[in-house]
Amino acid sequence: MKVFPITGRFFLALILLATPAAADEDSRHRTLLAQLATRQNVSTPYIVIDTRDNRVKLRDGGHRLLRDAVCATGAARRFEGPKAYKHNWNFSTPKGRFHVLRKVADPIWTRPEWDFLEAGEDIPVFAEDPRRFQRGILGSYAIYFLKDIMIHGTLYEINLGKSITHGCIRVDEQDLSYLYENVETGWPVYVF
Repeated sequence: MKVFPITGRFFLALILLATPAAADEDSRHRTLLAQLATRQNVSTPYIVIDTRDNRVKLRDGGHRLLRDAVCATGAARRFEGPKAYKHNWNFSTPKGRFHVLRKVADPIWTRPEWDFLEAGEDIPVFAEDPRRFQRGILGSYAIYFLKDIMIHGTLYEINLGKSITHGCIRVDEQDLSYLYENVETGWPVYVF
């Protein structure tokens, strides 16, 4: 049994219903989720992001489900810039154990270089160029668990439930508001 430690002697349990899966990959994924066992309750609620089923779950310290939301996760594709640029990106949602770093209301999206390249636009030379900053793209809130990876809203709720993002987690406005109001900085985030 594979167990992921929270701290020295504490372990986290995810009590998830595992449905029978025909494919070995589905079976391994569900087994991984089910094998997170506990010896004690954790002290804080936590977020679980399931990239396979595209779900965000908020659980309390006793592992009770507080919120279950459909989300969109990373597309797991590579994007290569022009040969002269010599850079490429992997648009997967990072897997592992993280913590909520910060919460931002009315976040401004700073367009990364890959977004300009995908759109066929020239990359602005200066970091302060106004073309880099867009309000409203990320929804009303953003919950960061890595420097550039966050749970945020979406303009295209029809794409929720799909692996379509550049790595971030997108949820609808109602779920985003709930998470923003109820999640605290420092809480664990588990991405599988």
